[in-house]
Amino acid sequence: MTREQLALVAAAGSGVVVGAATVATGSIVGDIGPITIAFVRYLIGALLLLPLALRITWIAVTPRAMVGILLFGVFQFAVLIILLNFSVIYIAAGLAVLIFASLPLLTMAIAILLGREAFTYRKLIGILLTLVGVGFAVGASAFTGDINAAGWLGIGAAFSSALVGALCSVLYSAHMPRYPTLQISTMAMGSAVVFLFGLAIMEGMIDAITGFSMNTWLILLFIGFSSAVGYFCWLFALSHIPASNVTVFLGLSPVVAAVLGAIFIAQPLSLEDLVGAGFVIVGLVISLWRREAL
Repeated sequence: MTREQLALVAAAGSGVVVGAATVATGSIVGDIGPITIAFVRYLIGALLLLPLALRITWIAVTPRAMVGILLFGVFQFAVLIILLNFSVIYIAAGLAVLIFASLPLLTMAIAILLGREAFTYRKLIGILLTLVGVGFAVGASAFTGDINAAGWLGIGAAFSSALVGALCSVLYSAHMPRYPTLQISTMAMGSAVVFLFGLAIMEGMIDAITGFSMNTWLILLFIGFSSAVGYFCWLFALSHIPASNVTVFLGLSPVVAAVLGAIFIAQPLSLEDLVGAGFVIVGLVISLWRREAL
């Protein structure tokens, strides 16, 4: 298997892991603050990556690269998730997921504007089909309800979250050829943990942790493990294939979430879920079938 093929497998794995973590997070987010969950999951993820990272030879990082990697970690893990969590206060979760699904399209646009990727109609059509698939997967909840002034604030937050993810996906590529993936993963996730610590304290993390049940800790361990694996796969994929080819796999997340919800929480699959999965798969095939321009 070539490195490019491995990268595609890693990108698909990151999309699946995000979907699994979404289901697990949904099962406890009603009892624990979203910032506390983010802090604990990334702390666990960073601690899991650290022993592996210490076994490799770290390359000296220039001050400029250090600032970039740490800032990317803060924005990718902290700012992105805070914006997305903020958006669902004012708009339906389905609409927030659908808006966030524009991330691959934004990634492609930014990569083209910066001269990192070439435009192809095939990739554009594929990404749009995955977006349609996500629309089916999230269901009618994304399109119901009136949008007031606060709702537009929520829409702006969800879109900003996707924009942050797209910018990080494209700009990370400048550092990936220079440093080991494990080194960057550990540094970036660690910086997010430091940033989130104070916010989690203000949210009441100390009192919340003392009341965690064993089941809650097991779920958090799973989410933390998923974060470590998913982020490593995501960065590995970014180091070998175009950013838009990596982010398009995020379309798998709501489909995986629907399937896992049906398996573990008896949430029945609907016709919309199946249609959405079909659109996502077709979109992935079309956007990744070949890379030459049409």
